Amino acid sequence: MQFVKIATVCSLVLLTACAANKSGNTQPDDYVEISNPMITMDPSAPATVWVPRRYVESGVPRGGELVKKGYEQVAGAPQTVSQAPASPAAATPQAGVKPVSQPVSQPVAAPIALRSRIAVLEVGDNGLLRPLVEHMRVCAVGVLVDPAQASFLAKYSSVANQAERAAFATRLQQEYGATVAVFIAASQIAPGTTLQGEVYDAMGGGLVRTVTAVVPSYAPDDAAAKDAALGKALTEVAEKVREVAALLPWYGKVAAVDGDRVYINTGKEAGLKAGQLLKVYRGGKVVAGLGFAPGERIATVEVGGFVGANGAYGVIKDGKGVQANDLVAVE
Repeated sequence: MQFVKIATVCSLVLLTACAANKSGNTQPDDYVEISNPMITMDPSAPATVWVPRRYVESGVPRGGELVKKGYEQVAGAPQTVSQAPASPAAATPQAGVKPVSQPVSQPVAAPIALRSRIAVLEVGDNGLLRPLVEHMRVCAVGVLVDPAQASFLAKYSSVANQAERAAFATRLQQEYGATVAVFIAASQIAPGTTLQGEVYDAMGGGLVRTVTAVVPSYAPDDAAAKDAALGKALTEVAEKVREVAALLPWYGKVAAVDGDRVYINTGKEAGLKAGQLLKVYRGGKVVAGLGFAPGERIATVEVGGFVGANGAYGVIKDGKGVQANDLVAVE
């Protein structure tokens, strides 16, 4: 049966060739000479035949190729199709086997950045306190304790050396909930004078870092130029204090407790959000050379709302026994 199909294809080629041969030895331009596909079946057949040129120009194969292609079209010979290996994800799951889903990467929650409560005092009498406080507000250094409160407390304390300033820093934490204390000093205000700020961890009372800035040159008799030069130096101090304060842990303090509702001494100004979870700690310990380490964790509070300019309240989610002066930290 396959031989009959092949013969049929070859006959079609020969009929076309015969039609061309009838026109004579000289062929018109619309015919071309090709190898005779019948030469393999009949040795007496002519070696070449003439076929219409359009067969060649349209891509019709010559000679044996023509026979092969004609046979595949008539007999329906299967074509070889190369298949790439199926990927595991595209494979059909077996019966009773649940496909394994690809893991979905979850976004990592960014740490909650809260602004520390900072108290500022001046050592000496060069009028640096209030302008530094203003520059710290502009630089968004943190939540600033009223300088009048810190100054009033300092009237009854000595802050002449680092040990006294460290002790006073812890008192600022006890009285006003400050977590950072900054002492600013300068020998005088003149071109080239160095302003020095000491940054203390008020929770542990340790000196964290000393920051400095030099007052730029200005004409001594130009008050406006003096203010501008001093302002530039104070801005530099404020920015350096902000960098140091950002490295210290954030703490708030429990102001009062009413049933399962807890009031704390920090709020929107510090960056708290409704729904945030806060850890509640009882006491703590100052580790020499390191700083303050909170004590036992006794409860978790969820921030529910805000009170006043910079206060908040929350509800105890777990734990019990929360009292005033307990510390809160970010969950």
